[in-house]
Amino acid sequence: GDVLIFLPGERDIRELAKALRHITTMEILPLYARLSQADQNRVFDSARRQAGIRVVLATNVAETSVTVPGIRYVIDPGEARISRYSHRTKLQRLPVEPVSRASADQRQGRCGRVGPGVCIRLYSEEDYLSRPEFTEPEIQRTNLAAVVLQMLTLGLGDVEQFPFIDPPDSRMVRDGYKLLEELGAVSAAGTLTEVGVRMSRLPVDPRLARMVLA
Repeated sequence: GDVLIFLPGERDIRELAKALRHITTMEILPLYARLSQADQNRVFDSARRQAGIRVVLATNVAETSVTVPGIRYVIDPGEARISRYSHRTKLQRLPVEPVSRASADQRQGRCGRVGPGVCIRLYSEEDYLSRPEFTEPEIQRTNLAAVVLQMLTLGLGDVEQFPFIDPPDSRMVRDGYKLLEELGAVSAAGTLTEVGVRMSRLPVDPRLARMVLA
């Protein structure tokens, strides 16, 4: 059967592909979001497979959103790049972090979908059991400027009082307002400006929307 190896990011995939390229009995296939559509399609095209074992090197894009055919073995180092907003630095980052138990179970489920499969985790059972059950909801770890802008546009009232299923940190809501004020999308009182209304019509990050309008 074929092998699916999860890696944190594009650079890790390129480095491992380079290390494995001399093994002629393997067909090395990268899979990540920035890859061209034609190169991504190679992973799913069984008719064009070469002789030997297919080894798919993938980011967590292969965790839930796609099913790679023919996978009998999964190798999981247990890490991923997770988008996270830093309140201290006011920056959105992509640090490499251990995945949650739910993500690890999703990765395990990628093998043996049509027959017996084996998942090899490159970390201990104790490590697995010590991890959080689920990854935090994105609303609790991302910049909320876009959320605040859309909520103001829709007239949903005070964002901090809105009954979110998973309420974000109030500091992150305030950071969202502050960024929108710097961009001219809201007034000092937190009300939507004409610029903010025009920005809300553009389906991009508020910073990019302000650049487009400028």
